[in-house]
Amino acid sequence: MTKWLVFSDLDLRPFYRLVSGHPIMGPVTSSLDGLKPLRPATLFEMAVIAVTEQQLSLAAAFYIRQKLVRRFGRPVGTAWRFPLPDELARVSSRALASCGLSRRKADYIQALAARVANRSLDFDALTQQSDLRIREELLALRGFGEWSVQYILSRGFGRPDALPSEDVGLRRVLGHYFARGRTLTPNKMEEALAAFKPFRGLAAYYLAVHWRLRHSQVANK
Repeated sequence: MTKWLVFSDLDLRPFYRLVSGHPIMGPVTSSLDGLKPLRPATLFEMAVIAVTEQQLSLAAAFYIRQKLVRRFGRPVGTAWRFPLPDELARVSSRALASCGLSRRKADYIQALAARVANRSLDFDALTQQSDLRIREELLALRGFGEWSVQYILSRGFGRPDALPSEDVGLRRVLGHYFARGRTLTPNKMEEALAAFKPFRGLAAYYLAVHWRLRHSQVANK
Protein backbone atom coordinates (compact mmCIF):
# COMPACT_ATOMS: atom_id res chain seq x y z
CA MET A 1 0.00 0.00 0.00
CA THR A 2 2.79 2.45 0.91
CA LYS A 3 4.47 1.84 -2.46
CA TRP A 4 1.21 2.67 -4.20
CA LEU A 5 0.68 5.88 -2.22
CA VAL A 6 4.15 7.29 -2.95
CA PHE A 7 4.50 6.17 -6.59
CA SER A 8 7.52 4.02 -5.77
CA ASP A 9 7.57 2.63 -9.32
CA LEU A 10 7.87 6.09 -10.89
CA ASP A 11 11.41 6.57 -12.19
CA LEU A 12 12.11 10.30 -12.25
CA ARG A 13 15.47 10.04 -14.01
CA PRO A 14 14.15 10.10 -17.61
CA PHE A 15 12.06 13.16 -16.76
CA TYR A 16 15.00 14.95 -15.18
CA ARG A 17 17.23 14.20 -18.17
CA LEU A 18 14.59 15.55 -20.54
CA VAL A 19 14.15 18.87 -18.72
CA SER A 20 17.70 19.40 -17.45
CA GLY A 21 18.65 21.96 -20.11
CA HIS A 22 15.37 23.86 -20.11
CA PRO A 23 15.65 27.40 -18.69
CA ILE A 24 12.45 27.06 -16.64
CA MET A 25 11.94 23.39 -15.92
CA GLY A 26 15.61 22.68 -15.23
CA PRO A 27 15.86 24.95 -12.17
CA VAL A 28 12.35 24.01 -11.00
CA THR A 29 13.10 20.28 -10.95
CA SER A 30 16.50 20.87 -9.34
CA SER A 31 14.85 22.75 -6.49
CA LEU A 32 12.36 19.92 -5.98
CA ASP A 33 14.69 16.99 -6.53
CA GLY A 34 13.05 13.65 -5.75
CA LEU A 35 9.53 15.03 -5.48
CA LYS A 36 6.75 12.59 -6.36
CA PRO A 37 3.01 13.20 -6.15
CA LEU A 38 1.03 11.35 -3.50
CA ARG A 39 -2.08 9.51 -4.50
CA PRO A 40 -5.16 8.23 -2.66
CA ALA A 41 -5.26 4.66 -1.38
CA THR A 42 -7.61 3.45 -4.12
CA LEU A 43 -8.70 4.51 -7.58
CA PHE A 44 -12.29 4.55 -6.38
CA GLU A 45 -11.36 7.14 -3.79
CA MET A 46 -9.53 9.12 -6.47
CA ALA A 47 -12.64 9.10 -8.65
CA VAL A 48 -14.77 10.37 -5.76
CA ILE A 49 -12.18 13.09 -5.12
CA ALA A 50 -12.46 14.16 -8.75
CA VAL A 51 -16.24 14.46 -8.49
CA THR A 52 -16.10 16.49 -5.28
CA GLU A 53 -13.55 18.91 -6.73
CA GLN A 54 -15.50 19.71 -9.88
CA GLN A 55 -16.07 23.48 -9.96
CA LEU A 56 -15.22 23.86 -6.27
CA SER A 57 -12.26 25.15 -4.32
CA LEU A 58 -9.92 22.52 -2.89
CA ALA A 59 -10.81 23.66 0.62
CA ALA A 60 -14.56 23.27 0.05
CA ALA A 61 -14.13 19.86 -1.59
CA PHE A 62 -11.90 18.68 1.27
CA TYR A 63 -14.50 19.74 3.83
CA ILE A 64 -17.20 17.79 1.99
CA ARG A 65 -15.04 14.67 1.76
CA GLN A 66 -14.18 14.93 5.43
CA LYS A 67 -17.88 14.90 6.29
CA LEU A 68 -18.48 12.01 3.91
CA VAL A 69 -15.67 9.94 5.44
CA ARG A 70 -16.73 10.64 9.01
CA ARG A 71 -20.32 9.69 8.26
CA PHE A 72 -19.88 6.64 6.03
CA GLY A 73 -16.29 5.49 6.61
CA ARG A 74 -14.78 3.53 9.49
CA PRO A 75 -12.32 4.60 12.20
CA VAL A 76 -8.93 2.91 12.06
CA GLY A 77 -7.01 3.87 15.16
CA THR A 78 -6.84 7.66 15.13
CA ALA A 79 -7.55 7.85 11.40
CA TRP A 80 -10.57 7.10 9.22
CA ARG A 81 -10.89 4.66 6.33
CA PHE A 82 -12.50 5.98 3.17
CA PRO A 83 -15.93 4.40 2.56
CA LEU A 84 -15.85 1.30 0.37
CA PRO A 85 -17.81 1.18 -2.92
CA ASP A 86 -20.44 -1.21 -1.55
CA GLU A 87 -20.93 1.04 1.48
CA LEU A 88 -21.60 4.14 -0.62
CA ALA A 89 -23.71 2.18 -3.10
CA ARG A 90 -26.18 1.46 -0.28
CA VAL A 91 -26.40 5.12 0.71
CA SER A 92 -29.17 7.27 -0.71
CA SER A 93 -28.35 10.29 -2.83
CA ARG A 94 -30.14 12.41 -0.25
CA ALA A 95 -27.85 11.14 2.52
CA LEU A 96 -24.77 11.79 0.39
CA ALA A 97 -26.02 15.28 -0.40
CA SER A 98 -26.33 15.99 3.34
CA CYS A 99 -22.51 16.01 3.43
CA GLY A 100 -22.51 19.13 1.25
CA LEU A 101 -22.60 17.57 -2.20
CA SER A 102 -25.00 18.84 -4.80
CA ARG A 103 -27.77 16.35 -5.55
CA ARG A 104 -26.27 15.79 -8.99
CA LYS A 105 -22.82 14.99 -7.58
CA ALA A 106 -24.41 12.72 -5.00
CA ASP A 107 -26.08 10.82 -7.85
CA TYR A 108 -22.76 10.56 -9.69
CA ILE A 109 -20.97 9.12 -6.66
CA GLN A 110 -23.76 6.68 -5.89
CA ALA A 111 -23.80 5.43 -9.50
CA LEU A 112 -20.01 5.12 -9.52
CA ALA A 113 -20.02 3.19 -6.23
CA ALA A 114 -22.70 0.82 -7.55
CA ARG A 115 -20.71 0.05 -10.71
CA VAL A 116 -17.52 -0.63 -8.76
CA ALA A 117 -19.39 -2.71 -6.18
CA ASN A 118 -21.06 -4.92 -8.81
CA ARG A 119 -17.76 -5.15 -10.75
CA SER A 120 -19.10 -3.67 -13.98
CA LEU A 121 -16.26 -1.19 -13.51
CA ASP A 122 -12.95 -2.78 -12.54
CA PHE A 123 -10.32 -0.19 -11.67
CA ASP A 124 -7.67 -2.84 -11.03
CA ALA A 125 -8.09 -4.19 -14.55
CA LEU A 126 -7.92 -0.67 -15.97
CA THR A 127 -4.44 -0.16 -14.52
CA GLN A 128 -3.19 -2.50 -17.24
CA GLN A 129 -4.86 -0.52 -20.04
CA SER A 130 -3.65 2.37 -22.18
CA ASP A 131 -4.46 5.98 -21.35
CA LEU A 132 -6.87 6.03 -24.29
CA ARG A 133 -8.75 2.94 -23.08
CA ILE A 134 -9.01 4.30 -19.54
CA ARG A 135 -10.23 7.62 -20.89
CA GLU A 136 -12.96 5.93 -22.93
CA GLU A 137 -14.11 3.90 -19.92
CA LEU A 138 -14.23 6.87 -17.56
CA LEU A 139 -15.91 9.24 -20.00
CA ALA A 140 -18.76 6.74 -20.22
CA LEU A 141 -19.50 7.31 -16.54
CA ARG A 142 -22.13 9.84 -15.49
CA GLY A 143 -20.55 13.07 -14.33
CA PHE A 144 -17.05 12.45 -15.67
CA GLY A 145 -15.79 14.91 -18.26
CA GLU A 146 -12.37 15.57 -19.72
CA TRP A 147 -11.04 17.41 -16.68
CA SER A 148 -12.03 14.64 -14.27
CA VAL A 149 -10.62 11.92 -16.51
CA GLN A 150 -7.24 13.62 -16.95
CA TYR A 151 -7.09 14.33 -13.22
CA ILE A 152 -7.71 10.66 -12.40
CA LEU A 153 -5.24 9.50 -15.04
CA SER A 154 -2.56 11.76 -13.63
CA ARG A 155 -3.04 11.55 -9.87
CA GLY A 156 -4.70 8.15 -9.60
CA PHE A 157 -3.28 5.97 -12.35
CA GLY A 158 0.04 7.78 -12.23
CA ARG A 159 0.27 8.41 -15.97
CA PRO A 160 3.00 11.10 -16.22
CA ASP A 161 1.81 12.53 -19.52
CA ALA A 162 -1.83 13.00 -18.48
CA LEU A 163 -2.45 16.73 -18.51
CA PRO A 164 -5.65 18.29 -17.08
CA SER A 165 -5.53 21.18 -19.52
CA GLU A 166 -9.09 22.24 -18.65
CA ASP A 167 -8.00 23.10 -15.11
CA VAL A 168 -8.26 26.89 -14.82
CA GLY A 169 -6.05 27.08 -11.75
CA LEU A 170 -3.30 25.10 -13.43
CA ARG A 171 -3.57 27.19 -16.58
CA ARG A 172 -3.20 30.31 -14.44
CA VAL A 173 -0.11 28.95 -12.69
CA LEU A 174 1.57 27.88 -15.92
CA GLY A 175 0.80 31.27 -17.41
CA HIS A 176 3.16 32.83 -14.87
CA TYR A 177 5.99 30.66 -16.16
CA PHE A 178 5.27 30.65 -19.88
CA ALA A 179 3.04 33.65 -20.69
CA ARG A 180 4.17 36.54 -18.46
CA GLY A 181 1.29 36.06 -16.06
CA ARG A 182 -1.50 35.58 -18.57
CA THR A 183 -3.82 32.62 -18.01
CA LEU A 184 -3.21 30.07 -20.75
CA THR A 185 -5.95 28.55 -22.85
CA PRO A 186 -6.08 24.73 -22.83
CA ASN A 187 -4.42 24.64 -26.26
CA LYS A 188 -1.71 27.11 -25.25
CA MET A 189 -1.02 25.13 -22.09
CA GLU A 190 -0.56 21.96 -24.13
CA GLU A 191 1.74 23.84 -26.51
CA ALA A 192 3.81 25.21 -23.61
CA LEU A 193 4.39 21.71 -22.25
CA ALA A 194 4.73 19.91 -25.59
CA ALA A 195 8.52 19.72 -25.26
CA PHE A 196 8.14 17.63 -22.10
CA LYS A 197 6.11 14.81 -23.62
CA PRO A 198 5.74 12.04 -22.32
CA PHE A 199 5.97 13.83 -18.95
CA ARG A 200 3.67 16.81 -19.48
CA GLY A 201 1.50 16.04 -16.46
CA LEU A 202 4.52 15.56 -14.25
CA ALA A 203 6.00 18.84 -15.50
CA ALA A 204 2.75 20.64 -14.70
CA TYR A 205 2.75 19.11 -11.20
CA TYR A 206 6.30 20.33 -10.52
CA LEU A 207 5.42 23.83 -11.68
CA ALA A 208 2.29 23.90 -9.53
CA VAL A 209 4.20 22.79 -6.43
CA HIS A 210 7.02 25.26 -7.15
CA TRP A 211 4.48 28.06 -7.50
CA ARG A 212 2.71 27.21 -4.23
CA LEU A 213 5.97 26.98 -2.30
CA ARG A 214 7.24 30.25 -3.70
CA HIS A 215 4.06 32.09 -2.77
CA SER A 216 3.79 30.52 0.67
CA GLN A 217 7.33 31.71 1.41
CA VAL A 218 6.43 35.22 0.30
CA ALA A 219 3.27 35.17 2.45
CA ASN A 220 5.22 34.04 5.51
CA LYS A 221 7.80 36.82 5.30
